[in-house]
Amino acid sequence: MPAFRLLTPVGMTDNSHPHLRELHAQRESALRNWLVVNAALVSAIERLGQLRAAKAKALKAREISAHQLAQFRRWKKGRVKPTDYRTLTSYAQHRNIITSIDRRWDGAITTAQIEVDRATTDLAVATANLLSTMPAALASELTGLSVRRLSTIVRATANTHPAPTTRTVQRH
Repeated sequence: MPAFRLLTPVGMTDNSHPHLRELHAQRESALRNWLVVNAALVSAIERLGQLRAAKAKALKAREISAHQLAQFRRWKKGRVKPTDYRTLTSYAQHRNIITSIDRRWDGAITTAQIEVDRATTDLAVATANLLSTMPAALASELTGLSVRRLSTIVRATANTHPAPTTRTVQRH
C-alpha cells in the first residue's frame, strides 16, 4: 500500500506547534487505518461473492435449477410436503446432490460471512475514529463517501453493537 499523506493546509507546513503536529498525525493515522479496514471489507465481500458463485456453479453443474433448489428448501423445512410419487422421487434424487454441495460450501460461506460482519464492524469503528479526528466534510472528501453515508455506517454499528460501559453492576 502506498504511503498516504494528508494534504497540509498552507501555513501549517512549517508550524512547529506540538498540538497541530499531533492533530495532523492523528488524522493521518485514522485515515490510514480506515483505508486498510475498508480494503479488508472489500476483500471479504469479494471472497464471499466468489464462494457463493462457486456454490451456484456447482449446483448448476449438477443440473439443479434455482426453482428446484427453492422447492427442495421448502420441502426440507416441511412447509410443502411432496405427496405424489414423481415429486417424492425428484426430492430424493435432489436431496443427496444438494446436501453434498451444501456440506462442501456452507462452512466456507459461513466463515466468509463472519469475516464480512467483522470487517463491517471494524469499518464502523474506524469510521467513528476518523470522524473524531477531523470534520465530517474532510472525512467525506478523503474517503469518497458522503457525510450521510459515513454517519450511517457509524450509527448502524452503534445500534447493533453498543459501546461497552465503564460501570459494572455487582450482584449479591
